[in-house]
Formats: sequence, structure tokens, C-alpha cells
Amino acid sequence: MKISLSHKKSLYFSCGFIILILSSNFLVQKVEITGRVSALLVWGTIVDVMVVIPGVVFLFILRRKPSVSIFAPMMMLGLFIVHWLVPPYAKDSLAYLNYSVIVVEVVLVGIEIIIFFLLLKTFPKWKRSFKDAHVNHPFVLRRMFEANRITFASYKYLGHFQRLSGFLATDVAAVRYALFPHLDRYPPEECTFSYHKNSEYFGVFLMLIHAMVIEIIAVHVLLMQFSHTAAWMATFLDVYALLFLIGDYQAIRKAPVHVGSRSLYLQKGLRFHICIPFEIIRQIRPCIHTAKECSGDKAALDMTLAGLEPAQPQYVLELSQPLEAHLYLGLKRKINRMYITVDEPHALVKELEKHGVVLNVIN
Repeated sequence: MKISLSHKKSLYFSCGFIILILSSNFLVQKVEITGRVSALLVWGTIVDVMVVIPGVVFLFILRRKPSVSIFAPMMMLGLFIVHWLVPPYAKDSLAYLNYSVIVVEVVLVGIEIIIFFLLLKTFPKWKRSFKDAHVNHPFVLRRMFEANRITFASYKYLGHFQRLSGFLATDVAAVRYALFPHLDRYPPEECTFSYHKNSEYFGVFLMLIHAMVIEIIAVHVLLMQFSHTAAWMATFLDVYALLFLIGDYQAIRKAPVHVGSRSLYLQKGLRFHICIPFEIIRQIRPCIHTAKECSGDKAALDMTLAGLEPAQPQYVLELSQPLEAHLYLGLKRKINRMYITVDEPHALVKELEKHGVVLNVIN
């Protein structure tokens, strides 16, 4: 409880601090309460918006070390805010900043070109690995990760390439699930267990789709009054988020819980996937924890789909040793247990018992 209260205090303080920074810069730049905006004030706003605010978000709200993969987009967002805040006559002070951004973009484009040619060179090997992975991995996302691991194992000198390949695999899977769901074959029904039919998630999904469509139109019209470029960039990102949401739901439908011959395959949409060998499953037992307690368990992942309110999982799958799970955007996490909810819980338990998984009904 103390940790929770501490986190809440930190969250409230951080949000208040960010609002204070943005408000003060708005008054200085837009209202000009201190008079004509000087170059020194412009650079003060740049530091506040592009350095201080992202630092506060990471250290006090997300409570994690800054990562280039997330920190960079936040700084780019800060750049748009700076351009909006600074009055036109003072934007000459942003010239060096704009040149710096152009240099960074050129470097990023160069890296993307190198990666593109690397992917083009290794694509035949990747394609063979992807097809071969179907034997042991029934679902698309896991097969992509496995093909990436086999294909790019020799490129260890690229420090973050494995994470980047996981990020790309999630993106490609989102497009495939959203636009081409018919390409994926459903595993044998006697070994699969859906987990979305008895949940309320479909209603939430429809609400999110409806809200996002309205938001895309509204934001585009609003930003068009200030910048056509910003409007189309925001629209592109919103459409991508919409595509990702649709792909996530299609993945939930097309990738149910699958009991294989040697392992249990779990994939929750595009959010995470994991392959659990039966020999490291210590037991499966009914879940007696609340939905809030399960969501706060950092050593576990939850297959339960929530509706308008959090849902309590049906079972807890205890592991005898930590196992690495693949999360979205190429991230990874080691877990000790899985929370599971399916449409046919008793049938799942019976199927797992056939493979030696012990059911413990003692609370």
C-alpha cells in the first residue's frame, strides 16, 4: 500500500509540475507577459519542453530509465509544441534546432536504408525460417520472432537489432492480422481454447473503434487550421493506431490458447506471446486473487480480456523456473506464472492433465 501511495503522490506531483512548466511557457511565449520574446527565452522553452518534461515523465511517472526508442518520439512531440508556442518573429532562434533535427532525420533515414538492404539480402533465408517455424509455432507472431532469431543471429554487432526486428515483426503482424486475416490457418480445434467469446472485450473494442474514427477526423480538422504537415502526420499516426487495434482483435480471434504436443502456446493479441514447455509447469490452480492484484503482479502475465471493468482470471499457471515472454515492440520480460481465462476452462484443464500438468484445487 505504501508503494502505491508513493506512486500516486509522485504521479500527482509530476503532472502538476508538467502543467506548471507548460503554463509558464505559454504565458511567456504566447501571452508575452514578460515582453518581447528573446532568443534566451526561446532556448529556455526548448530545454523545458524537450528535455525537462520527458525526463520527468520517465523518472517519476513511468519510473524507468530513458530509452531512445521511446524518448526520441517524445522529443519530437516537444519540437512540435515548441514551434506552436514560439511567436513567428522569434522563430529565427529555432534555426539551429531545425538543422539539428534535419541531421538526425538524415542519419535515421541512412540507418533505415541499411536495414532495408540487410532485410532484402536475408529475406530468402528469413522466408524459409518462417515456413519451417510453423512446425513448432502455430501462430504468426511467434513464427516471425523465431524467423528473426534464426536469420539475424549472426548480426550480433548490431546491438539493438534484435529489439528492432521484434518491433518490425509486431508491425508486420498487425498489418497482416488487420488486412489479411484469411492467410492464417486455425490450429486443430481439439487443441485450442478461445478466450474472447465469453468476455465483454468485443463491446469495448467497438467503442474504441468508434471513438478513434471520430478522433481522427476531429484532430485532422483542428490541426489543418495551424499546419497541413502536422495534420497529416497526426492522421497517419492515428490511422496506424486504428490498424494496430483492429489487428490486435483479429489476433485474439485467430490465435487462441493452443495445447501442443510438448508445449502450451499463449498469444494475447499483439500484446505478448510465450511458449511454455509442459515440463516447467509446476501446477495449475484456481485463481483466488482479485483482478487488481493480478494486474499488479510484475512476475506474471494475464491472458484475461477485460471489459468495462477488470475481470478476475480463472486459473493461475505456476512455473517451476522463470521463463522469458515476448512483449509488444520487441520488449521482453521474465515471468514466474500466467493468469489464464478461457471460454471452456474445464476442457483446458483436462487437456493439460493429459500432458502431466497437475491441478491443485487446494486454496
